[in-house]
Amino acid sequence: MTNLRRFGVLITLCVAVSLASAKEVEGSTSIAPVSSEIAHISSQPSVAPTDSAPLVTTPVAPTPAMPSEPVSVSTDSKSSALPPPNTADELPSEPIDESQLTPDLSQLPPEPTSLEDQAKALQYDIPMPWGHDLFEKYRQYYLSDKGRKILLSDMQKAAPFMDYIQSKVAEFGVPKELAYLPIIESAFSPFAVSRSGATGIWQFMRNSIQGYGMTISDWVDDRRDFMKSTDAALNKLVDNYNQLKDWPLAIAAYNAGLGAVSRAVNRNDGNADFWQIYNKDLISKQALDYVPKFLAVASILRYPDLYGLELPFSTVKWETIALNRQVDLKLLASKAEIPLDTLKLGNAELHYTITPPEDTHILKIPADKTDQVKAILADPNAPLVRYEIYKVKQGDTLTGIAKRYGISISMIAKVNGNMNPDRLKIGQKLMIPLSLQPLNGSSASASQSSASLATHTVRKGDTLYSLARRFGTTAQKIATINGISMESILRIGQKLKVPAAP
Repeated sequence: MTNLRRFGVLITLCVAVSLASAKEVEGSTSIAPVSSEIAHISSQPSVAPTDSAPLVTTPVAPTPAMPSEPVSVSTDSKSSALPPPNTADELPSEPIDESQLTPDLSQLPPEPTSLEDQAKALQYDIPMPWGHDLFEKYRQYYLSDKGRKILLSDMQKAAPFMDYIQSKVAEFGVPKELAYLPIIESAFSPFAVSRSGATGIWQFMRNSIQGYGMTISDWVDDRRDFMKSTDAALNKLVDNYNQLKDWPLAIAAYNAGLGAVSRAVNRNDGNADFWQIYNKDLISKQALDYVPKFLAVASILRYPDLYGLELPFSTVKWETIALNRQVDLKLLASKAEIPLDTLKLGNAELHYTITPPEDTHILKIPADKTDQVKAILADPNAPLVRYEIYKVKQGDTLTGIAKRYGISISMIAKVNGNMNPDRLKIGQKLMIPLSLQPLNGSSASASQSSASLATHTVRKGDTLYSLARRFGTTAQKIATINGISMESILRIGQKLKVPAAP
């Protein structure tokens, strides 16, 4: 009977082990239903497991996804711990080369730490002379509070022109840094004039425009035209580079002249390297300082975000329109609802607020006003120039009338197409254009205070109209200020109150 009972217990134990294996295959860790039986059998001394024959040889791996009651196999300390899983089959047959998993940090470039290190790590079209004494001094200045204000102020003035300039820099395929050259030339003012007479944002001299598509006349000065002067400046820089094969030298030649720099290269044994020429003082000090100063500015403005400089966006997209008649910018600005200052800035080449009477002039307008302006220009009845009607008196000559109004005979003749300039008739009516106000002059009002007035001594040839044009006001306002009539004859030596120079 006892043997039969033992046989039954052994069968029960086998069933429990089989169930545990089946649960393991299914991903379960619980064998709780048979745990009490296993504990009861293990308490019988006649079937206690030996050290050499543990009760359970197949471990049950716990799975976190399906928690269960802990497994209790035996109260005997020798058999209560399950043997560790055999993971030998899961290991690779060859040892892992840990050097393949760990990057070789010695081969990586050092991470930039300072602002200067970050700046040096950036890409420039013209190599920057890091460590050069004058270059670094200019950088230090322009990165100071005062220098930053200057750069931001200049770039604010550059905003209407930068889209065009940068598009042309890309079109010419020249270094991007060249777009910032006007910073040290003119601070991006199209009306800037140097002591030597250089004019416009690119500061062309009168004798340096030949061959570059610019003209100077009684009506226009193309050195102030931001489009024509930009094209001319980039062409000139390209010509310098093609001759010298070095961008710092090409930039120096823009300041000192190609001839002077070419002679310096010859004195440097034909070696076209600006920094050698700099060290030997082979060109003027002004030209030697010019290049490091420009490169310092360009190194900052090329990557303004690095220095926390928030540059203004371009404010105007420009469109060009070919005119076939004269246009007064003041009238056009009013009719097309364009700020007059915007038209003046875009057409700074004009001497007056009226376009030339001869030939075809290219007018620059905001692109978003193109359709509106074209509609105005297409209307033959739309007055685009202001006129005064002058009635010819006995003794009048066309020369005298032109002098009185401060305009040319050809202009009066053009406006009055049916007149015979050699035969004026008493009572004949002439149209005299009154739009000849200086484009960049100061305005004056009849109520100006004495603090804003200056005294002018009348010289030979002066008229109310010529003085009005010179001082940026109207003949009527000068007459009102001085308590005289429009018909008054000015005497040489007479003192007149006129608007003070800005």
